[in-house]
Amino acid sequence: MSSGNQYERLFKLWATVSKLVVDGKRSIGRVIDALQQIVDEARSWKLDLHPTQEDGEVIQGWDLEKYYDGPEFKGRHYSLESPEVKGWIRDPTTYPDEFKGKAVFLWESRRWFSGFRKVACLAWDGRHVGVRWCWLGHGWHRLGPALLASNSKQSEARLEQAIP
Repeated sequence: MSSGNQYERLFKLWATVSKLVVDGKRSIGRVIDALQQIVDEARSWKLDLHPTQEDGEVIQGWDLEKYYDGPEFKGRHYSLESPEVKGWIRDPTTYPDEFKGKAVFLWESRRWFSGFRKVACLAWDGRHVGVRWCWLGHGWHRLGPALLASNSKQSEARLEQAIP
């Protein structure tokens, strides 16, 4: 099948799905979830919230640090040295729209400053990607997700890079 026929088929399917949703014969939520899954498969990262943040509550940074230091997150953290992060800072036009309006935390980049433990976060100022350092004594809400590698293959590759 030529790519022209594939595009034609794609657009016909999309029109059919759209009509089914408009007519109430398919759940819009199901369609959104399916499309989001396709998008997520193509990226190497995801934004993650602690269950407390997902429930709309605030959680202290110290508790988040313990949570993200857990074994299920090993090798999945991003840092200021990650190629993607460096690229977003260097070329703000590549910064993902879904990050804008959030403080995106890089749990691999933690430091002590004058006796205070802090973690780096990315913040969009409307034109540039800035780096801020947030004290772990502060509270985090749903606008403060962690940036993690999205899948196990990506996690394995990041682990291999991290092991000397």
